[in-house]
Amino acid sequence: MKIQIPNPKHQVPNPKHQETRDKENGGTMIEHQVIRVPGYQRIRGKGLKSRIIRLSIVPYALCSMLFAQSGEEIIAQVDRNTVVSTVSYRAKMLISLGGKIREKEFIGYTRGKEYSYVEFVSPARDKGTRFLKIGDEMWMYIHAVERSTKIAGHMLRQSMMGSDFSYDDVAENEKLRDLYEIEFIGIDTIDDKACYKLELTAKVPEVNYFFKKMWVDKKTYIPVRSELYAKSGKLMKEVSITEYKKVETKNYPTKLIVVNKLRKDTFTELILEDIELDSKIPAKIFTKAYLERK
Repeated sequence: MKIQIPNPKHQVPNPKHQETRDKENGGTMIEHQVIRVPGYQRIRGKGLKSRIIRLSIVPYALCSMLFAQSGEEIIAQVDRNTVVSTVSYRAKMLISLGGKIREKEFIGYTRGKEYSYVEFVSPARDKGTRFLKIGDEMWMYIHAVERSTKIAGHMLRQSMMGSDFSYDDVAENEKLRDLYEIEFIGIDTIDDKACYKLELTAKVPEVNYFFKKMWVDKKTYIPVRSELYAKSGKLMKEVSITEYKKVETKNYPTKLIVVNKLRKDTFTELILEDIELDSKIPAKIFTKAYLERK
């Protein structure tokens, strides 16, 4: 498409004179409207090059505003799928270390972003190991020693039971919109799925990962792949969601694979089963008394 710019030597008719001639000729009077675009100002005496540069900025600015808005909406859909008021489930954790697979099973309960409870039921050596999160605090109870220990600070980012998940990863249930600034990058393809590519930068200090790259399936609004970075820019983990299940109105993830980029030759697969959303969970489960029961 070519844009023709009038030669400044040629006189452009005054709209008022044109309007008068239209009336005299019995024609239809046309209202002349000016469409103002943010960031555009009339340039006098700058020449053709300056006008072309100014014109090229306009569509870029408009597209940027639209993409920023759609990025927020995309993450809103992701939050609607993954953030729950309450959830109970049974999980299987397959930990691959140096080509060897270790299998663990646990049950979990979550209520909002404040409460989370996990109890391992197998293998025998892990049975009875429990975790309780209340607000920003977490406790671990080891059945063999019949004692609970508080997990705090940087320890929350350490490996949970030898897996590639941290304690914080398992307990996370908070809206991404509340934690990150979101930028729409473009459209990409992951495993033959058309995806929105987004970049998320922390806007609050209390986050597990300062920066995220995320690919969201256009059809399901599942983040099929995520790259998680430290504030230094170092890649910490890669997360893939390979399966989901329609649970009530949500496309809820049921199979995740996490690769810890700080460890060698390892990954963990998490499979969720017996998922119940918005169910009533007894309040006693989220207490230290329940955690430390014999």
